[in-house]
Amino acid sequence: MAFSWRHRALAAAAAGVCVATALTGCSKSGNSNQPEAEPSGPINVWVRGAGDSVKAYQTIFDAFSKKTGITINPPFMTLTDFETKLSAAATAHNLPDLVVDDAAQLGSFETQGIIQEVDKGKIAGQDQLTERAWDSAKDLKGKYYAVPFSAQANVLLIRSDWLSKLNLQAPKTWDDVETVAKAFTTQDPDGNGKADTYGLAVPGSTTRGYISWYWSSLFWQAGGSYFKSAGNGKFAANLNSSQSLESVKYFENLFCTDKVVQPSALNDTTTETNKAFQTGVTGMYFTGPYAYATMDATPIKGKYIAVAPPKGPANAQTLAEGTDIYLMAGGNAGAAKKLAEYMITPEAQRLGMTAVPTATIVRLPVNKTVDAATEHQGDDRWKLAQDVYQSSGRYEDINMPNWTALRQATSDGLNALVAKCADPQAALNTLNDKLNSVLRTQGVAG
Repeated sequence: MAFSWRHRALAAAAAGVCVATALTGCSKSGNSNQPEAEPSGPINVWVRGAGDSVKAYQTIFDAFSKKTGITINPPFMTLTDFETKLSAAATAHNLPDLVVDDAAQLGSFETQGIIQEVDKGKIAGQDQLTERAWDSAKDLKGKYYAVPFSAQANVLLIRSDWLSKLNLQAPKTWDDVETVAKAFTTQDPDGNGKADTYGLAVPGSTTRGYISWYWSSLFWQAGGSYFKSAGNGKFAANLNSSQSLESVKYFENLFCTDKVVQPSALNDTTTETNKAFQTGVTGMYFTGPYAYATMDATPIKGKYIAVAPPKGPANAQTLAEGTDIYLMAGGNAGAAKKLAEYMITPEAQRLGMTAVPTATIVRLPVNKTVDAATEHQGDDRWKLAQDVYQSSGRYEDINMPNWTALRQATSDGLNALVAKCADPQAALNTLNDKLNSVLRTQGVAG
């Protein structure tokens, strides 16, 4: 998609770019004492998204421009190497004004110095947002570097027609998951007379840390934690604990002993894993509620159900995620702030949920005056998603400096462990050392 660039020289070079506090006065000259100009456009916006989500975001942007008179240049949207392209834009002093991306990128963006600190109290409508959503937008020191836009927590999608054919119930525990996964793999649930089905769809690629992203729910359900406090704002890796070992043994067993995961899993991102579930290769999939629209657009619509994540040895916690709005360093702070404030209004939240049925870019609203179950009339799956997020959702350690590097290291280690069906404890010891090394480079190792 074409993008209309507006050249801006950032006030400082490399990581020392001008980062405004309180969204005030990061001027082109770097003089923060200049009064903030009246917000005006055009605004340059980047969004990590593709497909029908492009149309959904454009609906919100059009409504904003109509309401405020502030124009938005044709936004740049892609899923491919989004953060790499953003880093290149920073190097070229061509950052956009506003970026919409995963909340998990906050630590990385802050470390790079490419985002502005947000004065939460000066964001119109901030008091309408849930504190859980705001927690995904702050760093270890409690400073905010984003405005939350959307939230979600993973649920379990499962082929209800396969359950019926094999006279099985939806799983409620880890043992149940294993039992159903084995049956889906060995008992021909689709009735085609071929051994071509598998119990679980797993995005096991190291790309964007997908395998760690998937495993994290099992990790927490076993009672694990990535880090432990070392005092004075310092941390130590905690991946070689007994809880970690229990989760990794269970995870590896699904691949190496039970063999209930699609054969291509260790190379599959969510795109390929979605397809495995959509086409009847797999029968269960832990994923976010955004997948409802994706799956309903395929022949398996009406043939699957969503249930709460089964309980592990310690609890039933599940991966919670968010989409955040980042105001970029050196950008058009006033107009970008206005757009961020509009995107969290009830009007914009509803547009993001329902304007384009095939792309729910607001999965669960961060605005507590909007109810997901009400907006998706008659679809109990959204009430489930909302209840799971509120009762069991747990975010990754996204407020750590450069969490993406820590997640990538975990992902590389997990992928190698499963690929080799290696010794779990030895692999965890090596991985723990790696995470401590990353913590040292970030200055937070204890």
